[in-house]
Amino acid sequence: MRFLNRREMILKTFGEEDPGGVVWQPRIENWYDVNKAQGDLPERYQNMDLLEVYDDLDASPRPYLIPYPSPEDLRGEEGWGGFCPQYAPPVIKIKSKGNVEGEIRKEEGEIIERWDTPKGRLTRRWKPPQTSISARVHEYPIKDIEDLDTLEYILEDQQWEFDLDAWKEVKNRIGDRAPIAAIAGRAPLQELHMFFMPYEKAINRLLKSNPKKVKNFLKKALELKSEAFDTLAESPVELICLADNLDGRLLGPSLFEEHILPYYQRYAPELKDVGKLIYAHWDGSLRGILNYAQDTKLHGLEALTPKPQGDVTLEEIKEALGDNMVLLDGVPAQLFMPNESEKALEKTVKKILNMFYPNIVLGISDELPPKANIERVKLVSEIVRDWNKKR
Repeated sequence: MRFLNRREMILKTFGEEDPGGVVWQPRIENWYDVNKAQGDLPERYQNMDLLEVYDDLDASPRPYLIPYPSPEDLRGEEGWGGFCPQYAPPVIKIKSKGNVEGEIRKEEGEIIERWDTPKGRLTRRWKPPQTSISARVHEYPIKDIEDLDTLEYILEDQQWEFDLDAWKEVKNRIGDRAPIAAIAGRAPLQELHMFFMPYEKAINRLLKSNPKKVKNFLKKALELKSEAFDTLAESPVELICLADNLDGRLLGPSLFEEHILPYYQRYAPELKDVGKLIYAHWDGSLRGILNYAQDTKLHGLEALTPKPQGDVTLEEIKEALGDNMVLLDGVPAQLFMPNESEKALEKTVKKILNMFYPNIVLGISDELPPKANIERVKLVSEIVRDWNKKR
């Protein structure tokens, strides 16, 4: 009998087949980056790259293809490269069809994006990450309602490309450690308030004071998402991640039903029809939106965070996902902190394994904190290894 490798196990988990055990994907990128930048990596890992650390921990990475360009491309001399967890050539590229002139550059301690169009200019400024893997917007490009016309023009001009040579290089680097997921962006409303307008202005002002114009824009943006999904549908990528970063406190049931659910229901069935496996990233408070899980038509949900860190129980997550959706992650990140009980971590991990198998890709909700105890990641590796042997 041939044992499955981790890549095969994860794909079978999504395919509702017997995976032969559970794969542990702790997502330690932020922990690694911060501690490496600050010179605080444990001595054992100081001369290891990230994949070597994963191998030493007996854990699987969860690699993502991030559309290029992004602000993180300028975070260091090597650049982000549109790929996590290892620097690599960009695989997914977003280009202009020729009607928009754009640039992204570093200038006086910030990252500046600029788009020049016949409709006007938009500018976005980011605070570059000093240690973490995420930049932060500190000046949004949408200043008034008319700027939505310019943004719509920019979106219409976007063209997605998939670089097969870069894909082969990335795939060879990851090997059988894990399947590689493509980041397909977020629902239009999420992208609007995360990257183009402050939340309060997008939701509390424009959406309420100019509902017709904003909703028409969001409807058009939803249709324009087909450019990305058509490209990914024709690519060799097996997993597609909708990185929505949802929080039920910010987007309650009414906004979810009107602006998020149609995004999932429009594109998930199309991707399933061509054999793609698709999941979304919900990493905030879940009360109020978790009960929509089955309505999304997705294969699974990533980063759902249970109590005590989140606001729902494991039992509520299980009820929402049922027996046909995959949970990616599930272990609260706070349990990896030195001040937390190690026994509580062990108990939680075993409970998740017993409750969700075979529909589980075990991980941390959401990512390993920089000050976490890395030995606890090893501990979970041991628990999973022992559980897989005994199951």
